[in-house]
Amino acid sequence: MLIPFRRACLIVVIALLLCPSLRAAGDGNKAKSAAPVWQLAFKFTAKQAVHYDDRFNSSIQVRKGEKSVRILNNRETRKHYRVLTVDDRGQGLVETVVDRVKIHAQKGTDPPIHVDSTADPDKCPSDFRPLLQTIGRPIARSRFGTSGKLLKVLSVSKTWLKANPGSTFTSMSKSLVNRSFLVPLPAVPVGVGAAWDEAFHVTAIDSDRQQRRIAIKRIYTLDEVADSKATITWKTVKLTPVTDRRILAQLIQVVSSGTVVFDIRRGLLISKTTRIDSTLVGPFGDDTLMTAKTTHELVLSEGD
Repeated sequence: MLIPFRRACLIVVIALLLCPSLRAAGDGNKAKSAAPVWQLAFKFTAKQAVHYDDRFNSSIQVRKGEKSVRILNNRETRKHYRVLTVDDRGQGLVETVVDRVKIHAQKGTDPPIHVDSTADPDKCPSDFRPLLQTIGRPIARSRFGTSGKLLKVLSVSKTWLKANPGSTFTSMSKSLVNRSFLVPLPAVPVGVGAAWDEAFHVTAIDSDRQQRRIAIKRIYTLDEVADSKATITWKTVKLTPVTDRRILAQLIQVVSSGTVVFDIRRGLLISKTTRIDSTLVGPFGDDTLMTAKTTHELVLSEGD
């Protein structure tokens, strides 16, 4: 006797549902095909102190006709952050401290500027002596989330503000983010190839001397995970269309790319490298050319 087609299909479905070995095999294949994901998050511990070596090398050259001027700004800094408290959400109250600094700067043929916080203070150029007063003292107290987001700057040292004339509480807060151990991390677990972004704005002055607010986005990608170390790369894009060459000249050191190595197990930054290599034609007239090359490396000092 032939079994009707629909009834035969029903019998097969029931058999599959009742057969544990077949279900287990199917679930196993599904598990094998699932790509691994990782939760990337900073882990703060009370009284934790993390030290970094910070190397910044920048060269900007502006050419007008046959004349050119090069501006060098090279800096080596040893700094650390100290975690004061951690709340029940894992957010850390952090103090940032600069332990020592060396600066070499020069504009064109002007005499070079040398600053070394470990040398005789009397040999330091007078304009930079207030900077020496900040060495070894807390620069700021800030609260950070486990995603790497700066939640709030609670205080900025008056000594630090004095050493940076023209700076405000807000501008110094932004500077702390750019120079810090932070990198924005995704809120959910991600796998290799996943991307997330960070949107922000910068203010620039156009050719008519009017302020313009420019929307910027950094796009991060998880490139690799090996031995609990995540390699993350990023690139920067302008969201606001910009044709004003004077604004483009101001943005030349904003549009960066870079690489981050993050320790997933320990929840801290191993290294962060920022790169800028840009050329702009005609920023200050048809016969002008501007080039900017910058490398900024922040590397964890394991021995401290």
